[in-house]
Amino acid sequence: MVEGLIAAAGRSRRTGEHYKMLLELEGLTLIERAIAPMEPWCSRIMVVTGHRGHLLGPVLESWSKVEMVDNPDYDQGMFSSIKKGLPRITAERFFFLPGDYGLVSSHVYQAMLEVDAPVVLPSYQGRTGHPVLFQSRVADDILSMPNTLSLRDFMARQKPYRLEVDCPGILIDIDTMEDYQQAREWLAAQGGL
Repeated sequence: MVEGLIAAAGRSRRTGEHYKMLLELEGLTLIERAIAPMEPWCSRIMVVTGHRGHLLGPVLESWSKVEMVDNPDYDQGMFSSIKKGLPRITAERFFFLPGDYGLVSSHVYQAMLEVDAPVVLPSYQGRTGHPVLFQSRVADDILSMPNTLSLRDFMARQKPYRLEVDCPGILIDIDTMEDYQQAREWLAAQGGL
C-alpha cells in the first residue's frame, strides 16, 4: 500500500496577489495537477494546507482519495507541513511532493514504485527532483528532527536511490508568475500531460 503527502500550506509570496495553488493549467488547478498523476498509485493522499487553505476545500472535495490536514504552523516552512502530515501516513511507503510541482507525469510514480529502497529520488539528466518516495520506517527519523532543519537536511543524511526518468517536470516548481507562464507554454507545447 502506498499513500501520498502533498505540502500546500505556504503563503505563495512570490506570485503576488495570486494564490498559486489555484492557478489554472490546462483545465486543472496547480494543486490538482499535483494530485492527478499521483492519485492512481495511492490509496490516500494527504494535502497539508495552511495559508488560504480554506480556498482549497471546494477544489479538493471532488478528489475522493484526498484528505486535508491543516498546518497552523505553516510560517515555519515546508518541513513543518511534512511533519504535520506524516503522523497520518499508515501505508508502508509514501510519496512526498510540494504542491507547486504540477508537471510530473504519472509514469514517474509507476517507475519509482518498482524500486525497493528506503528513499527513492527521481532524476532527469542527472538532476534530482520531486516526488520523493519513502519507506514509512524513515518517518520517525524525520519527525525527530528539529523544525529548524529541512527535508534537504534529512536527505543529506540518507543514501537515496536515484532513478533516472524521462520527465523534466520533476525539476519544475512554480514559484513566480513567470514560472507559471513558462509552465503554461511548456504544457501547451507538450500537448498537456
